[in-house]
Amino acid sequence: MRLWVLFSMVLGLISVSSAQQISSLLEQANQEVSRVVERTLPAVVTVEVRIGGRSIRSSGFVIDTAGFVVCSADGLSGQPRATVYTYAGDSLEANVAGVDRITGIALLRVPSTAALREALSWGESERVPIGSTAILIGNRAGLEGSVTVGTLGGKDRVGVRRDNQRMVLLLQFNGTVGAGEQGAPLLDTQGRVIGVIVGDLASVEGAPVSAVSIVGFAVPAEIAQRVVNDLRTRGRAEHAWLGIDYQGLPTGVVVRRVVPNSPAAQAGIQVGDLITQFDGKPIRSAGDLTRALYFARPNQSVQLTLMREGQILTVSVVLGKQSL
Repeated sequence: MRLWVLFSMVLGLISVSSAQQISSLLEQANQEVSRVVERTLPAVVTVEVRIGGRSIRSSGFVIDTAGFVVCSADGLSGQPRATVYTYAGDSLEANVAGVDRITGIALLRVPSTAALREALSWGESERVPIGSTAILIGNRAGLEGSVTVGTLGGKDRVGVRRDNQRMVLLLQFNGTVGAGEQGAPLLDTQGRVIGVIVGDLASVEGAPVSAVSIVGFAVPAEIAQRVVNDLRTRGRAEHAWLGIDYQGLPTGVVVRRVVPNSPAAQAGIQVGDLITQFDGKPIRSAGDLTRALYFARPNQSVQLTLMREGQILTVSVVLGKQSL
């Protein structure tokens, strides 16, 4: 009996110790998130355009205190100018430096930069494990500086933009995203931008996207950074173009349509071909091919391995260029 009482006391002490350790870890995590938010919030902005007396607000972030603000193409609604509101309360007029309607990312140039005191830096979504904490800061339904803490729920999701049906590679954010948060930064636990929240999507992985969702999607930093650099230097972004419509199958990606005179057509790719490799890398899903194309460059020569009527073929394709 005494042994049993002693054993029970030991178990109780262990339970108390474990609970204290868990509580301590949670407190540390909360403090870490709070520090990230405090440090990055001054660089997150609200973007406003006015159309016929109607105000449209979205989100953005300062990427360079020399006057460059990343935002959403959808939030600009085709307008050449916008007003940028900083978290400190400053109101700044900005010109549109460039828009990429393929990814939905846009870049603003603010001539008066005195109020832009803080800027965010790019991170690497490739290095962030799925399940890691991710932090979204944006303008949710007019509430500036709204903070949402979630997790990186997935990578290489394939979305289709509603306005032009272009495919875009996405990160999945397991956290709510509300109206007005398109263009907002998705941050890692160091406060670096690992993604830019996208605007209106028709579907993701073939499933319709509802207006209100518990899952958000963002363009990965590696792609967003390249787009922003293109917009900054030439006013437009250029993406590699193969010229096919495709669908993922368990054994690869099947070609559903070939655009006439496209790089794919010139290389002899046909409807029904199954793409199994891109420059030697396995293609097992639509996400794999979308990823390969987004990380390729226009005019790059690549080797595609195809399966056609039971025969394995290898074709060389010089990728084209698309800009929208």
